[in-house]
Amino acid sequence: MKKKFALTSVAFLTAITLAGCATSETVATTPAGDITKDELYDAMKASIGETVLQRLILIDVLNDKIGDNELEAETEAELLTTIEQYGGEETFNYILSQSGFANKDEYQDVLYLNKLIEAAVRAETTFTDEEVEAYYEAYQPQINVQHILVADEATAVDLISQINAGADFAELAKANSTDTATAENGGETGLFGAGEMVAAFEEAAYALEVGEVTQTPVATEYGYHIIKMIEKTEKGTLEEERENIETVMMDEKLADNDYLTSVMSTIVQAANVEIKDEDLAAAIDQFLPAEETSSSDATSESATSEEASSEATSATEEAESATSESAN
Repeated sequence: MKKKFALTSVAFLTAITLAGCATSETVATTPAGDITKDELYDAMKASIGETVLQRLILIDVLNDKIGDNELEAETEAELLTTIEQYGGEETFNYILSQSGFANKDEYQDVLYLNKLIEAAVRAETTFTDEEVEAYYEAYQPQINVQHILVADEATAVDLISQINAGADFAELAKANSTDTATAENGGETGLFGAGEMVAAFEEAAYALEVGEVTQTPVATEYGYHIIKMIEKTEKGTLEEERENIETVMMDEKLADNDYLTSVMSTIVQAANVEIKDEDLAAAIDQFLPAEETSSSDATSESATSEEASSEATSATEEAESATSESAN
């Protein structure tokens, strides 16, 4: 499984700074002895060092490629808005601590890195006319429906009978639907497009004409639905829909972690990043070709050592060892 983009710990960065300033200082005392800043740094490095370094590298590389003041300003504004939404810094800081963030500076760095990654993906992604046309052919415009969700099929069948007899769909939804998000609004979902609802619900909904109601309950993992079509938007021409289609296609790319990793791999490899600390050599392995990762280097070093030992024994043993390593 591929790793997701890592997050930096501000606490770790602080430990690095402190360790560099006065590595012999004591940070804690116990009956068994003192704990020094060196020991703290080494422990944090072993625990989260690769994660931290990966994030620092990504920020540096992306800043060099596409970083700008607008992204920094957007990040600052978003942070302030979020703090306001939580009613102030006290509550916001508590939420951060419960979410594993050291402080708001770390959270702000996370926001900024996410914006850098998105900007990089947008800059590196283009769609051919053929791709857009293929998407257009499969594209279905948005629809708006009302629905009533109940737990058992018998209740759904009874409600369909009431609707066919003239009962008001919206009133039945308010009185019977277990979907609290839509019941108060008469069961109306609002506009949605293909791929946004569970498959069975979506298939049944798209098959309806405006004003039509499903005549059999639609079973999903949530229960049984009665669906009424209330609005179908028209599918425009390819050129009319192009901008919307490209927006949807880009959103799908941004939600695809494998694609994000692929784009970031291209950018990181082009930056020729070199990690000096062997203990942290694997920090960007997920962005490198297999033959360039730290694990492949370790395998190569092991092979070299074995060959040297073999040479000291006999040329025959060396050849056998090399053959065995090649097969592996």
